[in-house]
Amino acid sequence: MKTFAYFDSGHEFPEEIVMAAGFDPCKILGDVEIGTGPADEYLHNYFCPFARACFTEALSRAGEWAGIGFAHGCDATNRHYDVWRAHIDKPFFWVNTPMKIDATARKFHLRELENFRAGLEREYGIEISDEKLAEAIRLSNRIKNGLKRLAALRAEHDINNLEYLELMNRALTGPRQELPEELERKLDEWQQRPPFPRALEAVLLTGSDVTSPEWMEALEEAGLRVVRDDLSLGERYFRAAIPEDIPPLKALVEYYGAYPQPATRVPSDRRLQYLETAAWENDIRLVISQNLKFCEPYAIDAVWTTGVLKNKGLKIIHLEREYTPTLDQQVITRLETFKEMALQ
Repeated sequence: MKTFAYFDSGHEFPEEIVMAAGFDPCKILGDVEIGTGPADEYLHNYFCPFARACFTEALSRAGEWAGIGFAHGCDATNRHYDVWRAHIDKPFFWVNTPMKIDATARKFHLRELENFRAGLEREYGIEISDEKLAEAIRLSNRIKNGLKRLAALRAEHDINNLEYLELMNRALTGPRQELPEELERKLDEWQQRPPFPRALEAVLLTGSDVTSPEWMEALEEAGLRVVRDDLSLGERYFRAAIPEDIPPLKALVEYYGAYPQPATRVPSDRRLQYLETAAWENDIRLVISQNLKFCEPYAIDAVWTTGVLKNKGLKIIHLEREYTPTLDQQVITRLETFKEMALQ
């Protein structure tokens, strides 16, 4: 099965339409180990480093993909579209995901999904029926349910931060058809793990997406174990199920408004409510908020979010991090200090 790659910043891209078209969707995640020199020929170096890494990956791997899709997540995602289209010879598709989830936005979103389906049908000479879409949604829900069950074990068993990140990377970049069985095998394995280590403190992680292992390793080094999050390489991807009892495209619109919302969406109250609920559900005392350098949506959002969560009694720290394959010992020290002071 051919791969159809996509670039978004907050889980806005409708993977299920690509699956119904007969492709394996693959989220473009870049590679922190590879320099962004090729992308820097077209983009300023103060542009989001993750977005530049994704463009670098596309420049080298586009030949492997049947097409590339974009969904409007943040301004970096939005403005990249024209640059990619100008320098990569590949069919491109744009889904203008709305920033709100009210009635008008839902109507607009449905039309965008219809246009995307029609665009795929024209480009590849295929038919994407409602039956195929419904089948893709059922598979997607099986995957989301498997990930949700696995993620819940983080608070009970010794499952380190890096293992969780690797699980999410596999779910977003690998073949989908065989994934439900893989998740079942992983569930059996994780259920046999030792209990949650007493030496570690459970935390809620929020902010920019974590796409490379170094940040997860830094948290582990500081004695902090992520048991809840709201990342698109995390709970935002699997926390909600797609409705299966309404027309498929309308179901995708409903799903879009049901999962944990990113900082780019309005109103922001729903994002804050999710974070607060996640903390209380798992009796979490510590919250780690972070943004990747030049990731302005989460840098700006953190001012309000951290203030409100502190007033709710949670201990929270916000950090700006570099896009680097090197463990930042200074960050580890700050996290260790935060943990010690917060638990006094």
